[in-house]
Amino acid sequence: MATLKDKLDAFDGQPEQEWNKRKGISVGERGQVYRANFSQEYMSAVYAIDGGIIKDYDIVKCDKLVLLDLDNQTLFELFVELKGANIQHAIKQVETTLKNPLFKDSAVKKREARIVGRKIPSNTGNSITEIAKKNFISRYNCRLEFKTGPAVENIKI
Repeated sequence: MATLKDKLDAFDGQPEQEWNKRKGISVGERGQVYRANFSQEYMSAVYAIDGGIIKDYDIVKCDKLVLLDLDNQTLFELFVELKGANIQHAIKQVETTLKNPLFKDSAVKKREARIVGRKIPSNTGNSITEIAKKNFISRYNCRLEFKTGPAVENIKI
């Protein structure tokens, strides 16, 4: 049976950033940039989901998938949506991507998502961002974080 890595690598032009051992990775689009730093070097690659793996423009999807191979049997998925201001639409894009059966694999032990925008709504305890964070954990076992771009963070795996 094909692994998630095999399935993703089979798409034309993928991965966007080849598999390599690295301690951090950076993605950008439309003037937004996101950089993730890891505590150690991992084999990792970046896949373009929107216009890459999923070319159908009628399907809502997020921009990038950073995939880490933690120990040759365990994967870590980090979905990234680089947005201007429409955070509600960004949430929908990431959520729809998480539901896509292509990204389901028993080797994935941890998944997270980041939405990077120019302006993130304030945390009021019941804002769209806080509701989305709770929904992503309960529905998809995925920690969702919002960052104002350009964003740099240390990822704890």
